[in-house]
Amino acid sequence: MAEGNSKRPLTGMVNNLTGGAIPLPNLPEEIITEILLRLPVKALLKFRCVSKSWLSLISSPQFIKTHLKISTKNNIYSHNRLIFSSCPRSNVFHTFSLNPKIDEYSSVDTLLFDYPLSVDRDKPIRIVGSCNGLVCVVVGLGDVVLWNPSTGKMKKLPNSGRLGGTHYGFGYDESNDDYKVVQTCWINHDPDAYETPVEVYSLRTDSWRFVNWPGGYIFDGPGVFVNGAIHWRVNYDDNTRNWVVIAQNIMTETCSNLELPMPVNDDDDPDVMLGICGGCLVMLGVCGGCLCAYYDHSRFMDIWMMKEYGMKDSWSKIVCFPYFSMKHQVHRRPKVLLVSENGGSLVNLGSLLIMYKPPQYHEILRLGYNVEVEAATYSESLISPDFNHFAGAS
Repeated sequence: MAEGNSKRPLTGMVNNLTGGAIPLPNLPEEIITEILLRLPVKALLKFRCVSKSWLSLISSPQFIKTHLKISTKNNIYSHNRLIFSSCPRSNVFHTFSLNPKIDEYSSVDTLLFDYPLSVDRDKPIRIVGSCNGLVCVVVGLGDVVLWNPSTGKMKKLPNSGRLGGTHYGFGYDESNDDYKVVQTCWINHDPDAYETPVEVYSLRTDSWRFVNWPGGYIFDGPGVFVNGAIHWRVNYDDNTRNWVVIAQNIMTETCSNLELPMPVNDDDDPDVMLGICGGCLVMLGVCGGCLCAYYDHSRFMDIWMMKEYGMKDSWSKIVCFPYFSMKHQVHRRPKVLLVSENGGSLVNLGSLLIMYKPPQYHEILRLGYNVEVEAATYSESLISPDFNHFAGAS
């Protein structure tokens, strides 16, 4: 029977992969498709060579989208991973499984990813974020790359030719089935005047364009993508008290203010408590699809979660960890990389990745040198950053 015949018995199709040792029944096409849709990406990449029909099926936009939809809800296979990079080998990425839960790392799998571009190792590589298995990274001063670490495919975005970005955000426009990158910088015309140009790249059009911005300059990045919007910390003047969180909707391209929790702690200076001066910072993150705020109080950190997006009253403190409880003496504050829905926190502390779940913590990974890592979570997928393939999904 011809290699490309879709009705070729399943036993014959996988014979080379199994060595003929596992007898399998003949199954209808529909059942085979349902089985393949529930396999991890690593297996699917191998199964593309079984036949032309399987290659066509697994590479089809409809299969890729359906596989992503199923895998994000599947608790059987390890689809969720953490990816991070660290100096001095900034062109090397590491990734390991977050399955089934963040606090169960006994079967951690660490993989080494060589960055697919030939770059100067002295150039820093920043992780902007991830959506649907695509990871956005910035190389050097402004080379933006979309990369699928599960398949190894990547796309270097065209330079806008107008703006060299300082801060970046990455998100998915579900209504238009489009992946977008936002870049912005702060331009000083004189000591009393500045502007904040903002550009958005669309994968669907493969182009950059300027968008409206409400004013103020973004003083911290990357932006955090939650609920269809990229969230930025924005300052309106030289007074460090006058900063807000702006939610930039990437579909409507409108912006709105989002209120942070207002915790009260008698031991803290009010200004420091609000994260607007001194040694305290308020950083933004995401957990389980919810926006998070990390309040660094110099002696401890509070992590808050907005459980109902846009509702100020839904902010809830999910964990507080004191710095003195960590016996690893390094000249760094912990950096939160990931927060689980059950209150576990994965933090970078010097050369260590540490899981903290009150009241205990344990070492996950030792990097071998004191570094500050950049990280993002991603779901394994077959989504391609290649524009030609992406355009065919319409």
